Amino acid sequence: MEQDNRYHRQSIIPDWDQQKLTNAKIIILGVGATGSYLATNLALSGVGEMVLVDFDTIEKSNLNRQLLFSETDIGRKKADVAADKLKRLNPDITITSFPKSMEKLPNSIIANTTVIACCLDTFLGRRWANSLALREKIPMVNGGMYAFLGDIQTIKPYETACFECQPLISQEKLAQACTPLGDARKELVLEKELPKLPSVATLSSIIAGLMSQEILKLILGLGNSINNFLFYDGLYNSFTELELTRNKNCPICGENYKLNTAEVLAFKDEKVSDLLKRVALSFGMADPEVMLKGRFLNKDDIFIAKEGDTIYVRDERLATPIALIVKYLEK
Repeated sequence: MEQDNRYHRQSIIPDWDQQKLTNAKIIILGVGATGSYLATNLALSGVGEMVLVDFDTIEKSNLNRQLLFSETDIGRKKADVAADKLKRLNPDITITSFPKSMEKLPNSIIANTTVIACCLDTFLGRRWANSLALREKIPMVNGGMYAFLGDIQTIKPYETACFECQPLISQEKLAQACTPLGDARKELVLEKELPKLPSVATLSSIIAGLMSQEILKLILGLGNSINNFLFYDGLYNSFTELELTRNKNCPICGENYKLNTAEVLAFKDEKVSDLLKRVALSFGMADPEVMLKGRFLNKDDIFIAKEGDTIYVRDERLATPIALIVKYLEK
């Protein structure tokens, strides 16, 4: 009987095409609070393939809002546990867990991705995800939370504003993790742990629901995407949409950088390290490296390049290097 079809109730929605969902592949970066709700929504909707990316482990404090985890899962990898639970919810779809750093995602997994879902809780992670989406030209839906406040943005590479075009929240705020670190993340912390962002289960489910809906619309080609920045205030149940426009000087998607016309100022006889300090401050990088004519330069060396040479700068916060043209200024 038609009613016996798992997807019958959604399939009777006008213009619904279940086959498009079956053919879709979603990479979910982070399967914590929003990620676990979002992954559940997409699994129940019948998205054909999902890749769950999260190298962290489950902590007891996760259990109040991370839907797919229970007491017996504490200490296990989030991606692996989430994949097991979702396979039981819908055995008809393909789910791959990637319990490693997202920076290690191989091209074989990224290939043929329909949409990226960014459910990360740090500014730095979102920046890297944004650069990945731009590099691979894959639409990305990004969501964030702070207590009863949330935000959504859908990024269509080189069509809409990307995450770097108009940063709306300070790096200091967004760089904070909203949950105590699991064992894997604790190993990466060299200095004192940053204060945690407050988070509540109701807000997690609301933001994840909005993100899930955006992804379904992108797959099905229905409705209008949230190409601007949508804020949700849970205390007053209000939505505010802030218009975004692409920034031609954006270091990730701007036309100046795309056309290799952006310049970096250099001084005669300065060290490579001094040049990189300015680049790091200008573009919000962590520990940039510079390549000139096919080789990486030693930071202690004198920077030797001709006016008009193109250098390539890479950083752990970016999935792809940026190209800059050297222009000299006299000291």
